[in-house]
Amino acid sequence: PRRQGGRECRRGVAMGKKKDKKDKKKKDKKKKDKKDKKKKDKKSKKKASSSSSSSDGSGSSASAPTVKKQKKDDAGEEEIVLLPPPAAPKVNLDSLPPPEEGIQRFIFTEAEVGPLGLRFSGGFPPMILSLIDDSFAAKKKIPVNFEVHAINGNGLIPQNIDVVMSGLKMRPVALDVRPLGWKPKEKVKELERIRERQEAERQAIQAQEEIRRAQVAQESAERNEREASERAEKEAVDKAEAAVFMQRAREQRAATKEKEQAFEVALSSDPKELRKAAEELMQADYGSSVKVEGRRGLPLRLLSRRKEVAWMWYAEAQELIGGGVQDDPVDSWSEGG
Repeated sequence: PRRQGGRECRRGVAMGKKKDKKDKKKKDKKKKDKKDKKKKDKKSKKKASSSSSSSDGSGSSASAPTVKKQKKDDAGEEEIVLLPPPAAPKVNLDSLPPPEEGIQRFIFTEAEVGPLGLRFSGGFPPMILSLIDDSFAAKKKIPVNFEVHAINGNGLIPQNIDVVMSGLKMRPVALDVRPLGWKPKEKVKELERIRERQEAERQAIQAQEEIRRAQVAQESAERNEREASERAEKEAVDKAEAAVFMQRAREQRAATKEKEQAFEVALSSDPKELRKAAEELMQADYGSSVKVEGRRGLPLRLLSRRKEVAWMWYAEAQELIGGGVQDDPVDSWSEGG
């Protein structure tokens, strides 16, 4: 009996251990299931958020599905339920303000469902590159190489990108396009005012420059006139002085010529034979003799009638043999005879 009781006791202990292991396995499995479920919930949340963001970026007409959490009654765990997206509100085109000058508006009604048939360029605002044949845009003859100005009254600015991109797939939709380089009327007026102000400043500067140039030209003319007058006066003075000098020179020349003539007359007053004998005597060699017929000698004045030995020649005082000019060049020999 003891053995049997011991066996039953050991068997009971073994059964208790197996049961504990089974309970532990069940608990571990439940924990694992909960973790897997949490991971799935997180994945579904991420998927829902990414689908909503992609639908907004692509410009779909319907918004992303809403996420709602509900609790189960039996387990008390949270469950994620995706609700259908709400319908996009229709745009009242009548409430849109009329397009500005230079802007063209094209309306696509609810009957025109589907792609518009436009090919846009990159950048912002996009430019219409081309139209697809037989599309709504081609039928309405939307101009190519125009920029998209607004969609349903929402301007093409980075802050409105989600609104305008989703509005392209809505019906009705108003598409406003503008030519390249278009500017708002207020901007054009402002630029016109700036141009007018700059033009006025340019004209004022030009007027000042013209006044300055006229003043410079007047000053230059006055200076030239003054210099011409001074030059004419100087030329007149120089001419008068030159006339005086010429007159003096003529008078001096006439006086000199008169003296020369008087000197020539004085030289020719002696007889020709005496003058010839005096010339031969002055030309003779040292120690030779010269005879003068009918006279014993010659007057000393005849021997001084050469420029080399004369102290007066043509009425001008000559330097003496010893140097210098005599103070009172009086021909005493000629006077004494």
